[in-house]
Amino acid sequence: MILIRLILREIPENLRSIALMATLSAIATTALLALVEAASKAAQGEGAGPRLALMFLITVALFGITHNYVLITASQDVERLINRLRVRVFEAVRLSDLPTVERIGRAALEGALTQSTQTLASTLPLLVIAGQQALMLLFLGGYMAWLSPVACLLAFGFAGFALATRFARMRHLGREMNEAAHTETEVFEGLTDLIDGFKEVRMSRGRAAALRADLLGRSTKAKQVNTAMKAKWGWEFALLQAMFFVLIGLMVFAVPLFTETFHKVVVPAVTVALFIVGPIGTLAHVAPMLMQTECALADIEAMCERLAAASSDEPRDGTGLSVPTPESIVLADASFTYRDVLGRDLFGIGPLSVEFRAGEIAFITGGNGSGKSTMMRLLTGLVPLDTGTLSADGVPIDGLHRSAYRDHISAVFSDFHLSRRLLGIATVDPERAQMLIERMGMADKVSLRDGAFSTIALSTGQRKRLALIVAELEDKPIIVLDEWAADQDPHFRRAFYEEILPDLRARRKIVICVTHDDRWFHVADHIHHMSEGRFEGRVT
Repeated sequence: MILIRLILREIPENLRSIALMATLSAIATTALLALVEAASKAAQGEGAGPRLALMFLITVALFGITHNYVLITASQDVERLINRLRVRVFEAVRLSDLPTVERIGRAALEGALTQSTQTLASTLPLLVIAGQQALMLLFLGGYMAWLSPVACLLAFGFAGFALATRFARMRHLGREMNEAAHTETEVFEGLTDLIDGFKEVRMSRGRAAALRADLLGRSTKAKQVNTAMKAKWGWEFALLQAMFFVLIGLMVFAVPLFTETFHKVVVPAVTVALFIVGPIGTLAHVAPMLMQTECALADIEAMCERLAAASSDEPRDGTGLSVPTPESIVLADASFTYRDVLGRDLFGIGPLSVEFRAGEIAFITGGNGSGKSTMMRLLTGLVPLDTGTLSADGVPIDGLHRSAYRDHISAVFSDFHLSRRLLGIATVDPERAQMLIERMGMADKVSLRDGAFSTIALSTGQRKRLALIVAELEDKPIIVLDEWAADQDPHFRRAFYEEILPDLRARRKIVICVTHDDRWFHVADHIHHMSEGRFEGRVT
C-alpha cells in the first residue's frame, strides 16, 4: 500500500511509541471492563472498596494519557507528512519545464496541492483512530474469549459479517459517490462560466437566460444525485445500527443455547459486546476513507513523477555551472515543437538564428501565431531546445547552465504574474524604489513597505508598470519585455520608447522587446520580424 510505504519512508520516528501507547490504551480499556466486573461482583457482598476504586481511577488516567498521546503525536506526524508532500509538489513544479506544466494544467496541479492534501488532512487522523480502535478490538476479543469462547465466536463472527456486508455495499455506493462528485464539478464549471464570463452574460439577455437554464439543470441534477446517495447512506447507517442491536440480542438469547455456564458471565459479556460496537462502527465508517487516501497519495506521487521526468536535464539540488554576465546571447539553428499528451506534433518554430548584444535594443515583430512568444521562451531558457543551441558569450546553455543563465534575465511577459511581495530581491534601496514608482506615475496609487507593494489591485497597464519596477530593482543584465506598451496610455507609451528603453541601453543592458508600435521602430538598433515560426529578414 502507498500509505504504509510513505509512512515508513517519511515519518518512521514515532511509530514505535505510537504503537506502544495504542497498546497501553487498549489494555487500559480491557482492564476497565475487568474492574467493572470485579466491582459489580464485590458490590453483591461487602462492597467494591477503595482498592478497586483506586485501580479504576489509575486505569482511567492511563487510558486518558495514552489515548491523548496517540492522537496528538499522530496528528503532528500527519501534518509533517502533508507538509512534506506539499513541499515535494512545490519543488517538482519549480524544477519542471514550462511545456510540461502547461500540459498538465492549472486545475490538475491545484488539485494535487489542495484537494488531494485536504483529503489526506481529513482522512489520515481518522485512519490513526481506526488503527487504535482495531487494536482495542483485539484486546476486547481476547477478554471476551476468556469470559466465553462461544460468545466471542458469535460476537466477532457476526461483527465480521456486518463489516463485510458494509464494505460490499460501499463498493456500490462508491460509484454513486463518484457520480455525485462529477455532478458537483459540473455545477462549479457552470458557475465559472457565470463569474468569468460575467460581462458577456450581462451583454446578452439570451445568453444569460441560456446560462441560467443550464445552471438550473446542472444544480437540479446534482440535487437529485446527492439526495439519492444520502438516502442510501441513511439506509446503510440504519442497517449497520440494526446489526449491532442484533449482536446484543445474540449475546442475550443465542449464546445461552450453546453453553450452560453463560449466565455467570452474561453481564460482562454483554458489556464487552456494547464496547465493541463503537470500534466496529468506527472501522465501518473509516474503512472507505482508506481508498480515498490511497487515491490521493497516488495522484500526488503520479504528479511528482510526471513533473520530475521533465526536469531530468537540470540539477535538482539547485546547483549547476555558473554563467558570467553575458555581453551577447545567440540562438543558432534553434527549433522547438509543441506536442500533445500522445506525443503528436502540434506547432513548431525554427530553425532560428539570431544574436542580441549588450547596449542594444532589439525589437521582435510579427503577427499573432507567428511564434514570437515561443521564441522568447527559448531565448530565456524556459523551454529546452529540440535542436540547435542557445549560448551566452559562446558558452552553450545546457541543463547545467540553464538556471544560472536565467538568473541574468528579468522578464515581463504578456501573460505576466505580479506578486505583491518583492520575491528574490535581497535588499531594496528605498530611495531608488520611490524614484521608480514616481517615474511610473504610481506614487498616488502604490507605496512600497516592508518589501511589498501596498496593493496590486490595479489595471493591467498599471500592474505592468509595477512589474517593470520589479525588473529595474532586480537590475539584471538582460531584460525581456513582451508587448509591455500595449496596455499603456499614450503618455507612458511615449515615455517607454523615448525614455525607459534608451536608459536601459545606456546602462549596457541587452534589451529585447516584442512590439507592434511601428511609430517607434527608429528607437531600435535591430528589428527582427517573425512569420510562421521563422525570422523574415533583419532591419538595422
